[in-house]
Amino acid sequence: MMDIRKTRTCERCKNVVLLDQVRLYPKSDNKNFLVCVGCCEELKKASAGLIPSDLKAKGPAPILMKYNCTRCNYNFKADNSRAGLTYNLHCPYCGKMDRLQKIKARESSAEPNKFAAKKEFSSPFYAKG
Repeated sequence: MMDIRKTRTCERCKNVVLLDQVRLYPKSDNKNFLVCVGCCEELKKASAGLIPSDLKAKGPAPILMKYNCTRCNYNFKADNSRAGLTYNLHCPYCGKMDRLQKIKARESSAEPNKFAAKKEFSSPFYAKG
């Protein structure tokens, strides 16, 4: 069973990070930013003039993984980067976590190729002649 660790949200990129990965960066004389390590390094470089400061920080897109609960046969998606940090991964339908399986993504599209050659059906009952 996973424990939920203490986390904070970066005020710049809005990512949820562990508490030991949080830094305070001065915003003004009496206020501070609560930022992650990556944003803190970027802010330091921007204040030193190494990178332009007008670039808006964008957090990484959430990594959604597909899961299937074999207990109730429910399919759902969950953010893999936050599972275990902000919540314990469990089935939203039945609430159990013991029978979850990752669903592998298909490499090819679900629609078959329209221009693919058709295979002929051959059977001894349907002899040509």
